[in-house]
Amino acid sequence: MSSSPRDTVDPAESLSGTIVACASVSFFFSSVAVALRFYVRGKLLNALAREDWSILAALVFTAVSTGFTIFGSQVALGRHMVANTPADIMAYLHAAYFMSLFYHLSICFTKVSILLLYLRVFVTVHHYIRKAVWVTLAIVVLYSAWTFAMHMTMCIPLSKTWDTSLPGRCQGAKVWWAVTYLHISTDFLIFVLPIPVVISMTIPLRQKAGLLVVFAMGFFVCLISVLRTLWLNALLYSKDMTWDLVSIANWSIVEINMAVLCACLTTLKPLVTKFVKPWIHALPFHRRHEYTLNTNAADQHPSRPKTIGSLPLNNALKARQGQKMDLAPLESIGGSTDEGTLLGSDADITTFKKGEPSERSLVGTPAHAANDTGMSTETGIEAPPKAHTKGPRVEA
Repeated sequence: MSSSPRDTVDPAESLSGTIVACASVSFFFSSVAVALRFYVRGKLLNALAREDWSILAALVFTAVSTGFTIFGSQVALGRHMVANTPADIMAYLHAAYFMSLFYHLSICFTKVSILLLYLRVFVTVHHYIRKAVWVTLAIVVLYSAWTFAMHMTMCIPLSKTWDTSLPGRCQGAKVWWAVTYLHISTDFLIFVLPIPVVISMTIPLRQKAGLLVVFAMGFFVCLISVLRTLWLNALLYSKDMTWDLVSIANWSIVEINMAVLCACLTTLKPLVTKFVKPWIHALPFHRRHEYTLNTNAADQHPSRPKTIGSLPLNNALKARQGQKMDLAPLESIGGSTDEGTLLGSDADITTFKKGEPSERSLVGTPAHAANDTGMSTETGIEAPPKAHTKGPRVEA
């Protein structure tokens, strides 16, 4: 005859501390992510949209679910069944009901937020992708409404959900397995939908890799859903429910908080541009590296034509002041410098009568890179004025 749990466990054991720590840390990161998202979308861009309010609702439901999980750990969850009284078990089942209800609400609003973001961003993509997003959104809303209805009628009367001594009836396990499979299926759909779009985007490889990393984190959330389902199946045979539920409770809290975090990451790029990049550019190493690239570009890249941007600093200053400067490095552009003229006393760029300028202008950028004010958008060096035709001759 097998021994009972009372004979093999220590009633003083408790895992409630790990539950509180896991719930608190994961909720901290998700709440910070949402706060930063609202700072970016509301303060920096002034462009709050439906998906932002949806993720805020998801965070509220996440907070409620996390709170009920922590409460459950203080009454029964994390302790062995033999250490809990019937009143403790009833209090925990009451908390578990609301924990599950707000867990599904959080998942629903997080998925809706992500799909609304897809619809706003994927404007010029193939129509079949937008149709797939709409279909997925409809599935998420419908099965979430069904799940909410199942929670409201989990048992009849509802109080039988946490007070098993009451007469009545409860729903079978098949209903909840169907909810779980729909949940996992939509997780993978949401993860897969943007991948073809990202791969086909004409953006730098570094940015593309960053987006794929974010979606890889989304795949981690999908994996948590699968593992959670496997643990739920194993829990059907548990004889120490309040102890064995700890892993599922922890991963459920991590799942909804991680989902909120991943939904916010793709909206935080303006924050990086505003604060992180200037800080990196201010580092001494970056300034030395930038100076080296600007002043010695032609030396470091022999195949690149020498331009004003590759001249020593004193020559650049002489050019701005209309003084004679060493034009030898410019000979590789084409045309003689003997008939070169510096256009006007305030001119910044030397042009030549002999030889048409190459496709790259003398400031080291494409000719079309200058904006309407004559300022190069890439280097910040003024482009040659078009209206001037007179100026002192510069002798080479």
